[in-house]
Amino acid sequence: MLGFWLVNMIIPGDPEQASINTSSGEWFIQRSANFVKCKEAMRNNQCAHTYSIEIATSMDDGAAACDAMNEMTPILLGSSFLSGLAVTSKTSLPHSDVTIIQPTSHWPRERSMGDGNHCISTSDEFFQMLERFIAVWPTVGQTEKILILIHHWLDALGCWSFEDFYLSATTLLQIIAATEEHLTGNSMYYFPAIQSASRRAGIPPLSRDFKDMRNNLIHEGKLLGGRFAGTDILACSTVAADLMNWFDDYVHSVLNLGAVRRKRYTRGDFVGLNAYSLE
Repeated sequence: MLGFWLVNMIIPGDPEQASINTSSGEWFIQRSANFVKCKEAMRNNQCAHTYSIEIATSMDDGAAACDAMNEMTPILLGSSFLSGLAVTSKTSLPHSDVTIIQPTSHWPRERSMGDGNHCISTSDEFFQMLERFIAVWPTVGQTEKILILIHHWLDALGCWSFEDFYLSATTLLQIIAATEEHLTGNSMYYFPAIQSASRRAGIPPLSRDFKDMRNNLIHEGKLLGGRFAGTDILACSTVAADLMNWFDDYVHSVLNLGAVRRKRYTRGDFVGLNAYSLE
């Protein structure tokens, strides 16, 4: 048996147990006996072991066990994306055939991010989409560079200022723009590449405000000014929410996760960030 404690896993409805089916078999997920205290700790800016996960295979199974271990990366990154939390693992279950000495760097870094911000509303939606995420990980997940996108997306959410957040968020789009150039075989500037990615994904395009605000931040060192017509933090926060919702739409589309079940972001989610470049 391979089994691990999951850090910061929060699922809508707080199910006591569930399972997901992957190419390696059935992963069984069990709520911690101290779940209520763990969840309260997360609200108080701590991290906690909220669930365990295990699969009925052992290292004696050779390649099958290695495949199962490899699935832990998309399990953790998919759970992180669906919940808006840094879901990871750093401890094996006592009876696991594998003991974690040091978590792989492919897994999210443990960090407190509160209650999270789910893009789904029910536990059924969570597990259905997680299974899809894991299924496409070896194929489309690699083509779309989902490993770096989700890690960097978590870094954006864990920001310390609006400027820090926005530079990280627009870097996500820079990575997607480079992917678009590769997939189409066309050399494109930043904004046209994002427009092309919107068409390929079949999602509404972003206005050029995201690019104009980014350019002003990079070239002038402040959020407002240049070609960006915004005049205050509310305008900046609106652009930020549009960008992050576009990213959700894009990932859902290219990974064939279906439509976004719950729109995650409004300008109110960003208006309270420290914005040191605003006068």
